[in-house]
Amino acid sequence: MAAKRRLVDDLLRGENHQIVNRSSRGRPEACLHPVWREKVIKWYFSIVSALDRQHHSPDGPFNRSSVHVTTALLDSYLLALPSELALRYKHDRAAYQLLATTCLLIGMRLTQHDQQRKSQVPSENENSDGNDHPTCQLKRAKTHRHHMDQADHQDVDAGAENGSPSHGRPQASCSSTTMVVIPTAATILQMSAAPKTISESKILTMVREVTGSRAFPRSHVITALDYIRVLTSSPQEENSDVKLTQEVAEEAYRLADISLTDVSLIGCRPSVVASAAITLALFRSHHGSRDMVSLRDMVSLRQDVCATIVGEDPAFQVAVRKVEAKLLAAAHQATHAHAPRQMQMNPPIMHRATAHLIPLEE
Repeated sequence: MAAKRRLVDDLLRGENHQIVNRSSRGRPEACLHPVWREKVIKWYFSIVSALDRQHHSPDGPFNRSSVHVTTALLDSYLLALPSELALRYKHDRAAYQLLATTCLLIGMRLTQHDQQRKSQVPSENENSDGNDHPTCQLKRAKTHRHHMDQADHQDVDAGAENGSPSHGRPQASCSSTTMVVIPTAATILQMSAAPKTISESKILTMVREVTGSRAFPRSHVITALDYIRVLTSSPQEENSDVKLTQEVAEEAYRLADISLTDVSLIGCRPSVVASAAITLALFRSHHGSRDMVSLRDMVSLRQDVCATIVGEDPAFQVAVRKVEAKLLAAAHQATHAHAPRQMQMNPPIMHRATAHLIPLEE
């Protein structure tokens, strides 16, 4: 129980740091294009799933974590821009396509870097007091930018030497026993049948802009998945109020995936989204998928989940309840639109990931 508490506290500290660095702009919808954003998030899942099937690496960076990190990069970059510059990405389709592709390339690399760090220092989270940087952690945006540029330039150089297109050679910040090839910008463009307005050189230029932004994360990007993962992977003591089986965790992951497409949830803390997803997943495991919800059971589950993550905090519980309502509405809409099969990472995706990032037709 104490080990799980330390892990959750570490996540909360990291989340608080992200909140401090977040733009204080009001409604995100004012500077974002909700339709385009939803399209690219679904495209992110398609591309990552296609790469996962291609590489057959269950522990690699081609999973839902990459999509959550990528989406966080996309949102934080746009929200940190001055209003007049942010509006460009709301009206200029080509610019938004370029930014979305760039964030995916960076997001997969950051996910791989974090997985490498965790695999090399498994006790880091247990021993960290929240103040020290983990081993091999990239500390500054400049270092991140150098890391991204070096990886891509090595890919280009490797392809030029043998006269063939580059297929991606990951540049790791630490040594690792398992290396998964991260696709280059050229590979992503080829997979997505991207418009001709997007080129590899433009993406590499955009990489430098995004990684040099004040909104670019200086440490691990905390997402709702992190909280779900901690409550799932930690030993479940008998006196623990919240016990997540793999089945319940998978449902919570699915709901967290669905939350990404709701633009109104951009400003929500990851801990709030995770708590809402876990509460709903637990309720469904206890009562099935009935539409009739017992208010008493929901309140009890919510209190247990919130107490496990942040302790007794009435304001936090109110925020979780609001997100639950939005997740239920989004899940209901996704069910009727047959979207969950596309959003889940485990079931195979039947369509090919060759569509434009944002189709020309609306």
